Amino acid sequence: MSIGVFLLVVHLLICLTVYLLTRFHVLRSSQLVLAIVLLVPLWGLLCLVVLELQVRLRKEGGREVDLEKMLVNDEIHRSILMDEDTGADQVVPLEEALLVNDATTRRDLMMEVMYADPGDYVSQLQAARMNDDTEVVHYAVTALVELQKEYDLQFQRLERVMALDPEDGSTLNEAISLMERYLGSGLLEGNARLIQLENYSDLLARRLESGETPALLEKKVDADLQLGEYDKAGEGIQKLIDGWPQDERGYLYRIRYYAQVKDRQGIDRTLQAIGEKHVYLSPNGRDEVAFWQDPGQRSDWAAAGEEAAS
Repeated sequence: MSIGVFLLVVHLLICLTVYLLTRFHVLRSSQLVLAIVLLVPLWGLLCLVVLELQVRLRKEGGREVDLEKMLVNDEIHRSILMDEDTGADQVVPLEEALLVNDATTRRDLMMEVMYADPGDYVSQLQAARMNDDTEVVHYAVTALVELQKEYDLQFQRLERVMALDPEDGSTLNEAISLMERYLGSGLLEGNARLIQLENYSDLLARRLESGETPALLEKKVDADLQLGEYDKAGEGIQKLIDGWPQDERGYLYRIRYYAQVKDRQGIDRTLQAIGEKHVYLSPNGRDEVAFWQDPGQRSDWAAAGEEAAS
């Protein structure tokens, strides 16, 4: 083997070693240096060694400052988020932090919210619109407008797709899911929410034309009860009970229906039907039924529920 071939093999082995060390994050230098090592034998390796030493020395020297910065950021995050539950319950009321912190901290908190996920902080952003700090108000309004714009664009896209193919069930399901997120986002209030709730009910009615399920009927009944469309709600409740006579959902919604129209006798008839048909009630269902029963009957229902569960 000639010297040139030997040196080429050694160079390739060095390049392979550098690549593996970079790939597994042993080397802290930029991966761009690998090109220098590959194209410039020996001197490229020396450059890599020098750069690696500089990077490591810089990180060691800056560790204390970085740690302090991390602690500051951690305090900001702790002031916004809780550690346990997920979802909207995870958010500590931002309006409280806006009242007790200085202007710099308030603005830092708003920026953290805007760069995280503003959709998780809608109620806090709405409260921030009334803050005395005009910059905080600007951040809050901007975030809310952007959220609204995102929903509008998604609905416009779905409307175009549904106009081209009205029978497309997957698009209809996507529109229903989007509407559920929209209604639950907290962006809608008053008449605007009622209008979108009507649209949601219409989407569910279209979806039910291709097949009825307890889950879909439950959503439709719930929307109609919120709208005060009692005739439509009553029809959906009857379909739930007729189609799934042992499912508690139809009976519980019938109780809520009679409660909203203030018909105590209807509630009593529904309670009697639950007992006569031996409908199994979940713990939440038993609690709801017990709420409407006479105190003397509640223990009997609890015993019946435990016997059915066993």
